[in-house]
Amino acid sequence: LTEGNTVEFWLKKNGFDATKTKREVLFDLWNNEASSSNSYGRLTVELSASNTAGEQIFRITCQSGTAGVFDQGIGSSLTTASVGDNAWAHYALSFVSQSSGIGVNIYKNGLLNATASVGTGMGAVSGQMVATIGSLVTTPSGNVYHGETMTGYGKLYSSSLDDFRFWKTERSAKQIFDNYNGQVGGG
Repeated sequence: LTEGNTVEFWLKKNGFDATKTKREVLFDLWNNEASSSNSYGRLTVELSASNTAGEQIFRITCQSGTAGVFDQGIGSSLTTASVGDNAWAHYALSFVSQSSGIGVNIYKNGLLNATASVGTGMGAVSGQMVATIGSLVTTPSGNVYHGETMTGYGKLYSSSLDDFRFWKTERSAKQIFDNYNGQVGGG
């Protein structure tokens, strides 16, 4: 996250069903290192089906060894009702490591929803990166999945995901607003 990363996607979610899963993974990136290693690297974006008052629906993990942040909520007024309203919405989350922590911005439909500085700053993550969209790529550190930690867990239920974008840089508010509802040329 020294240069930043941005994850963007369109999401249409038809409610939350905590009886199927309490967590739904949107994106999981991992560098093939054990969670106990100083070289461990992880970037995960999830949805939480929790109805606990004040708990943010979007949850993030950004780790380099033990530095970074684990299972942090982000967002303002993004609830199970507003995210699970069966309507398409564009979300973007940008991350950058800073000396004071990890700077995180979340956008909905091109507009900044919330910003935060969370956890601790972290260094570069190296190694062979593998990622999944819609489920875990491997068992995460910690146990937020209530004992059911495994590859492929945390699938998106009653959801549609489209136009997923992963950027190896922190996208600016202007870049997100100007491009959220349009095509980006590939190369």
